[in-house]
Amino acid sequence: MSVRNIDTKEEILRIGKQFIQYYGYNAFSYADIARELNIKNAAVHYHFRGKEDLLMALVDNYIENYQLLAKQLQNSKMGAIGKLDKFIEPYTNLCETDSICIIGSIASDYNTLPESVKSKITSLIDLVLNMVEQTLLEGKKKGEIHFLESARTQALLIMTNLAAGVQLARISGKKDYNIIRKALIKQLKS
Repeated sequence: MSVRNIDTKEEILRIGKQFIQYYGYNAFSYADIARELNIKNAAVHYHFRGKEDLLMALVDNYIENYQLLAKQLQNSKMGAIGKLDKFIEPYTNLCETDSICIIGSIASDYNTLPESVKSKITSLIDLVLNMVEQTLLEGKKKGEIHFLESARTQALLIMTNLAAGVQLARISGKKDYNIIRKALIKQLKS
């Protein structure tokens, strides 16, 4: 594949991700991507036969990024709060760019997604929840953080609050997201 094709493919992924996070999976077409990149619709189809392929590639990228983060955190001497901040950071970045997480943006379209995509999304969710859960268990064992619920329940509370906080920020403003973010960490420290 030539450099131009790699660049085009990466740009299609970037724009596709933006559209999904801003508008939702079913609210844009390949024609929208082609128009945004000033390329022919066929060029988008050349790299991704259909939107299912595009979404699969995006979710694969997320999985790879979280696997990389897991390795970095595993080799880090960072404490539990620092590691949790690394999980929170992408949500804060989403809030700053008026976007929402990929899972939140496709959740309303979930029932219309192909089974292959649903399975891949489930893998992503499991990966992230397991990473947060393990961080919580490690932090609790070392006495760095405290929580009453099971680690799995606490991980669910953290991740759902972050995702909902980013969505809420679109309506009520970034200050509400920041209140949620700070409260999640404060609660673990007490």
